[in-house]
Amino acid sequence: MKFEHLVAAVIHDLKNQLQSLLDYEQDAISQIPARYHRHLQPILQRTNRLKNDTMQMVSLFRLEQKENFHMDDAWPRDTASDAIEATQLQYPTIQLVNEIGDECQGFYNENLIQLALVTLITNSAQAGATHITLTADDSQGLTINVQDDGHGFDKTILSGEKDTTKTEGSGLGLFFVKLIAEAHRQGEDCGKVTIANRAQGGATVSLHLP
Repeated sequence: MKFEHLVAAVIHDLKNQLQSLLDYEQDAISQIPARYHRHLQPILQRTNRLKNDTMQMVSLFRLEQKENFHMDDAWPRDTASDAIEATQLQYPTIQLVNEIGDECQGFYNENLIQLALVTLITNSAQAGATHITLTADDSQGLTINVQDDGHGFDKTILSGEKDTTKTEGSGLGLFFVKLIAEAHRQGEDCGKVTIANRAQGGATVSLHLP
């Protein structure tokens, strides 16, 4: 077995172990008096963050290996709800709003797009957002938007000079989401990501899928 495949297998096992640990922690906190929850909440949040990071690492490896990902009909509202659930534990004070219609539909790998939305929500939270809204439009392909009320993108990010100005996290967020978008193809059409600052403050990241 090649070394990189061995590393990927170890990370995959680590992801599963972290999910089991998170399940145990959530079960434990449900049986402990509420006055002690604040002591355990940071442990839950860190475990959840580590689990999401290992999922990102496994997916990065698979994307780098140019593996074929299964695509199927999917409903963005459900995918966004799963992403919100995966991040709400990490950021309980942030208001996460899913405004995607029930009838909105796309054709994509649900695990990858959920992970992309988790990454974008995490980016917004780290940028100081207190309110994050997810919307979508399937009139031409599928576009999923993540809008926040944070400080917006630095000019060097908008111009393409830098990938990140964050001091927290790996700075791989947007790069990772772009890889996920580009893994979605329909003939000659390829997925992409666009970014912008909102006139009323904050930022918008749009994930465009063919």
